[in-house]
Amino acid sequence: MKIMIDTNIIVSAALFPNGRVAQAFMKALLPPYIPLVCDYIVDELHRKFREKFPERVTELEAFLFHALTYIRVVPTPEEPINAETMIRDPKDRPILRAALNAHADLFLTGDKDFLESSITDPRIINVSTFLNMN
Repeated sequence: MKIMIDTNIIVSAALFPNGRVAQAFMKALLPPYIPLVCDYIVDELHRKFREKFPERVTELEAFLFHALTYIRVVPTPEEPINAETMIRDPKDRPILRAALNAHADLFLTGDKDFLESSITDPRIINVSTFLNMN
């Protein structure tokens, strides 16, 4: 089962390795899941850390070095699609586009723009729901 992991999940997992988000992140790396991120998310991670946590960029690099050995990085299509208009924040739309293009089954996020959308494919889930799944 393919699971796209959103930026906010990776940020929280990297900054708080003992938290619930990190538990969900680690679960997503294990079978039966096939973890995915898109190249847009990887770029966004670097940008966010440089802006908000410049003193921790080295930690992010180390985290990604290890995590990306387990996570497949998929391309973000440039051409907009109709489904992405269901996402309020235009900066999040490429992530949905990449998840759809990669045929993700699940999208793990803490972002309300995704969680409150009416998107059903992929299934958008939060950390609590994911941790409670069998």
